[in-house]
Amino acid sequence: MSEVKDMLTIIYNKLLSNTTISELTLANDGKHRIRYYQNPETADHDNLFVVITPLGPPKPGDSGSDKQLNLEFTIQINVESIVRMSCKTAAHEIQSEMFALGFSQLSDGIDEFMTETNRFVDARRYRGKTKLYDTNY
Repeated sequence: MSEVKDMLTIIYNKLLSNTTISELTLANDGKHRIRYYQNPETADHDNLFVVITPLGPPKPGDSGSDKQLNLEFTIQINVESIVRMSCKTAAHEIQSEMFALGFSQLSDGIDEFMTETNRFVDARRYRGKTKLYDTNY
């Protein structure tokens, strides 16, 4: 049996391969402030962080001859920062990396200042399909 792939890890690694994103999310302890699902309350909220969240399980994409040929993923990526331009820069770089992975940006999301957290938030949603015969997720 072949090993199951994880789209969140694929996205995480792709984001870290981008020098700008890597620098913006690097913490003092040498780890990156990129998380899955949520950023813990105990985490550093004074610096830029990224949260990658699937908006559901993978869905069947294309099919043929009674077989599932690929999968479709819908992912939301939130960037939060107290510095607006850092937030915009990271969101732009993330968009480029998601496009490189074959995802397109959906029309919904948010781009606002959250008064309850005093942070700028840029949350974008992306949808993409795996390559044909790549269904082991």
